[in-house]
Amino acid sequence: MRVIMFDRQSIFIHGAIGSLRGIIPEINIDGTSQADELWPLLTASPAAIVMIDGSLHREYCLWLLDELNSRFPALRVVMVLAKKEADWVEQLVQRNVMAIVPRHSSADMYASVLRMVASGMMCCPGEWLKSALQPQYELASLSERQREVLKLLAEGESNKEISRALNISAGTVKAHLETLFRLLDVKNRTQAAMLYTRVA
Repeated sequence: MRVIMFDRQSIFIHGAIGSLRGIIPEINIDGTSQADELWPLLTASPAAIVMIDGSLHREYCLWLLDELNSRFPALRVVMVLAKKEADWVEQLVQRNVMAIVPRHSSADMYASVLRMVASGMMCCPGEWLKSALQPQYELASLSERQREVLKLLAEGESNKEISRALNISAGTVKAHLETLFRLLDVKNRTQAAMLYTRVA
């Protein structure tokens, strides 16, 4: 697992590197607080996980994310935030940030987030999900088949039509819908369709 940290506080970088090496033996981690040192690290590891201090000046932070998306599209970005601000979190997610972790989290939480991101999952721990962005994270966590079922449901297809379109049994469609309702915390097809339409 290749991880690059970019944080305004060198002491935070050194503490995190030491702790994470103790928890994830296979981690290959470096960090810097200097922008001019960041780019060579990224160029050498264009598919790394990069942990960025979300307390940097917002305009700079957004510019940086846009540059990363443009120059290093395989990078997976984790933002470290000191406090939850729904509008800021929303802007970060719109720029393909895969995870947001509270700065005060334990080393074990950081390690868990990095493992999830390394496996391709989006992650927004605990109380950070209690925001307007929750549906985006919920949809992102669905399997490809679940998203297909949900898309067809949102288009107004019946269970029978979904079954035919996806070449699966009606019982399997019903099972998928029951799982979807539970995962999305909705009570019926209409609420699921509305959530999908709002977020997708």
